[in-house]
Amino acid sequence: MINISENLENLSWIPRPRLLALRRLGIETTEDLLTHFPRRHEDRTEFPQFPREEADAPICLCGEVTKTSLRRFGGWKKIFEATLEESQPNALSEPLVCRWFNLHYVQKMIATGQRIVVFGRPRLRGKRICMDHPEFEVIENDEEISIHFRRITPIYPATEGLSQRVLRGIIYRVLGEFPDTGWQPIAPSTLVRGERSDAIRAIHFPENWEARDAAREHLVLSEFFAMQMLISSRRFESSSRAGQAHCGPGALLDKFLKRLPFELTAAQGKVISEIQRDLAANYPMNRLLQGDVGSGKTVVAIAAMLLAVEAGYQAAFMAPTQILAEQHYEVLRRWLEPLGVHIALRTAARQEESGPLPLFAQNESLGSARLKRAGDGILPSRTFLESESTSGAHYSRRRLPHFEKPWAIYALTITTAHRRTLNPQARTIILNAWRHFHNTRYELFSICVMPDHVHALFQPWPKNESSREETRFWSLAELMRSLKSFTARDINRAEEKVGPVWKKETFDLYIRSDRDLAEKFHYILRNPWDAGVAGQNEDYPWIWTADDELRASRSSSPQNAATSTLQACAPQTLPVPHDPQIIVGTHALLYESVSFSNLGLVVIDEQHKFGVAQRARLTAREPTPDVLVMTATPIPRTLTMTIYGDLDVSTIDEMPENRGKIVTAVRDTAKLGEVLSFLRTQLEKGRQLYVIYPLIDESDKLNVKAAAAEYELWRERLRPFGCELLHGRIPAPEKQQIMDRFRRGDTNALVSTTVLEVGVDVANATMVLIENAERFGLAQLHQLRGRIGRGEHKSYCILLSSSQAKEASAKLAVLERTTNGFEVAEADWELRGPGDVLGTAQSGLPALKIGDLKRDIELMRRARAAAVSIFEMDPRLKLPENQRFRCLIVEQQGQSFSHVS
Repeated sequence: MINISENLENLSWIPRPRLLALRRLGIETTEDLLTHFPRRHEDRTEFPQFPREEADAPICLCGEVTKTSLRRFGGWKKIFEATLEESQPNALSEPLVCRWFNLHYVQKMIATGQRIVVFGRPRLRGKRICMDHPEFEVIENDEEISIHFRRITPIYPATEGLSQRVLRGIIYRVLGEFPDTGWQPIAPSTLVRGERSDAIRAIHFPENWEARDAAREHLVLSEFFAMQMLISSRRFESSSRAGQAHCGPGALLDKFLKRLPFELTAAQGKVISEIQRDLAANYPMNRLLQGDVGSGKTVVAIAAMLLAVEAGYQAAFMAPTQILAEQHYEVLRRWLEPLGVHIALRTAARQEESGPLPLFAQNESLGSARLKRAGDGILPSRTFLESESTSGAHYSRRRLPHFEKPWAIYALTITTAHRRTLNPQARTIILNAWRHFHNTRYELFSICVMPDHVHALFQPWPKNESSREETRFWSLAELMRSLKSFTARDINRAEEKVGPVWKKETFDLYIRSDRDLAEKFHYILRNPWDAGVAGQNEDYPWIWTADDELRASRSSSPQNAATSTLQACAPQTLPVPHDPQIIVGTHALLYESVSFSNLGLVVIDEQHKFGVAQRARLTAREPTPDVLVMTATPIPRTLTMTIYGDLDVSTIDEMPENRGKIVTAVRDTAKLGEVLSFLRTQLEKGRQLYVIYPLIDESDKLNVKAAAAEYELWRERLRPFGCELLHGRIPAPEKQQIMDRFRRGDTNALVSTTVLEVGVDVANATMVLIENAERFGLAQLHQLRGRIGRGEHKSYCILLSSSQAKEASAKLAVLERTTNGFEVAEADWELRGPGDVLGTAQSGLPALKIGDLKRDIELMRRARAAAVSIFEMDPRLKLPENQRFRCLIVEQQGQSFSHVS
């Protein structure tokens, strides 16, 4: 007999090629195989007659192949046709033509005289009834025919090299050798009927449809119960983790609310009260805040952060994109700086804090030296104010300055000879060489080693500690000669090459002001991502700032000595600023360069755009911070019981009164001329416009318009109104400037991609035109529509589409019918099903093998009620009848519930 954990490799009768194919399906053990459930069943006890007209529903038919043919069309393309006749035809019988396009292997599998079973939708093509790309199975008269024919037959998810017939035969044989006692029940007997072993047999090879349905209900309830036990255990462990209250008395929040130019809605007030109650508790908050686009979630998040700040804790505000993070930062500065709250921005491209400029605090003396905390990117330095720079000195971009000024700061670029590409080892050698002289010969603010050049921002230091008049500084020529010769030797040795490594260095900038320094510093930090060398969510290890060194050696004596030397030449040292109370950022908050001294609250905006592992890096701390996750993609009720079942859910179901009405209209692309006339009328009234495209550049494979290609057309169409282009490949500083001009009203129209999908808030933008609207998802279209209607003016969303497909028409009709995000979410759920709506793979829950979140909602409610009842009575599962459920809690103690779903 076979046991449940038996590896299929131990079954000698399964050939090795079959084992490899099974492994591609994730099947390695007996349990994997027998829980590889059918995706549907076909009634092969008897077959209907061949249809005489087309049908929308797929049907299962059996017939004999009377003719095959292979025809070519369009050059290299091929179409294979197999004509089927009924086994017992009559005078009215019509043949069925099955067609496969460019599937060359099919013609090798089907031959004249075979009997085959096909499954597909019959369509009328001219005078013929056809099935295009039907599923098929050849019926062979052998000893296994009773497995595949004359019964309700299972159809499985399969893979290349593993036909339905072979997979069905393997499962049938393993079931015959597997004992009924091998299955342990999962769900309690009060929830399911019958034995699990009977349900497993019946789901594969049912005697009748009633047995199949009963088996499916048993297995779905068991699967849902296992999921709900895991969710209930998460909720219990989350509430039992070490936590503490993070809630101040509320005076700071009251000040903030009184300064707002509007009144909170009743829904916002209710949600703030729920959050306040959680923050005051001694267990961690784990709350989901959902609300429609523009419902005022950001104000609620700020209220929560102020309560934590007033209690003496830091708050982290995490956004999915740099545009949204910078918008949040500007909003928080505008609203909270007057209250004395210290705010910092941390993204991969920008590091900034409220108050003075992030890199230098200006001083009325000739210069200033300071030692900033880790995270600011600056160690002790001496700089001249812009007003003190030498007005008569002019420098060429491509030459070193003809004289060098004490305490000057330089930005240099060194390019490799003949555009030689530096491998990772070479880049590491260069980075280490520059760091070697940091705080001895110069202060290195930042450096970025790219594949064929190096950017460096640094300040040469004195060679001695003599009096100020006698101080001699390291010259640029000396520094470059040392760095280039040392690195060239080691790179050639590592790569086993000879020849020059470096070209002559170029002089980028003589730093004259804080602005120069800040801009160059940020440019260097952004360079790998702006140049496309690193992806937006990737780390780039060959970029370095001074705060890295400070963190690595905060109290080493050589650096202390260097600091003393420099400070001796600088008459005044600024005080160390206190830690920021609110840190706003993107994925940069996940990495070690951002340190939290006393994190009490984590707010995650548009949480479905972050993975579980990413969010866990912020929340996996002891004591555990409170967590508030927000989404403007309202969640269907079924998912609040599953993917988000371990979170308390707060809902803002009321919109602010001062929001303008949004009118949505679907238009064919042929009516673009009429649409343009309307848009120009609105622009003449002073309103602003978004034009959204699905792609940046045109694609040879997709018949879809692209933003970059259409931009010039829009400039002509809208002239004399100003128009700019925005997409994800534009460098971050330029992107920010484009958005700033649009916010100020200097630009009338913005041609963009979905980079604007989340969070962009311009009250005067009242029109959005979405090209190829059928290419976007329903939730994404609703998010894009949410970029308008944020002011008092009436707004217009125009969806341009040339698609005649029923699915596209149904999707766009939903947006015409309603602007309510919760109704849109439910419609999206109905149209698309559970697979895509929010990316369930990010939830950290096991994948469903047989249950359907959309179809089986009532079974989910029953399973949830059973699991909750068990945990309410026995949260530790200590009772004898409950101990068997412990195996369902697959996550290890202490690691599970820091993963916010």
